[in-house]
Amino acid sequence: MIAAAFLLAAATTDPISGTWEGTSLCQVRPSPCHDEHVIYRFIQSGGGRYKLDAYKVVNGQELFMGAMDLAFESARNELHGTITGRRGSSEIQLMLKSNHLSGRMTLSDGTLFRLIEVTRH
Repeated sequence: MIAAAFLLAAATTDPISGTWEGTSLCQVRPSPCHDEHVIYRFIQSGGGRYKLDAYKVVNGQELFMGAMDLAFESARNELHGTITGRRGSSEIQLMLKSNHLSGRMTLSDGTLFRLIEVTRH
């Protein structure tokens, strides 16, 4: 019983770890980019860092898009990091407000590429 209480306390004090679901909306049109229903799974990796496994939902199936490492700045309630992919690098910035993350993905040239809105399950 005591161990369960400690686990519950640890889970509720971590503001990021867990499953989040929402939208990632393309801001560059026309382009190969599409609006997506997304599921993000965050796991704390230590030192204020989180591993994010990102999935898009297509026809009810979760399709893995990739993993990334993000840093959490608790004083600013902000997650941020760099993603390197086929099109070069992008910056992701997510602001935490209660059980909601809201943010953006910006290309290396400063172009706003995606707006992201996800809510914790």
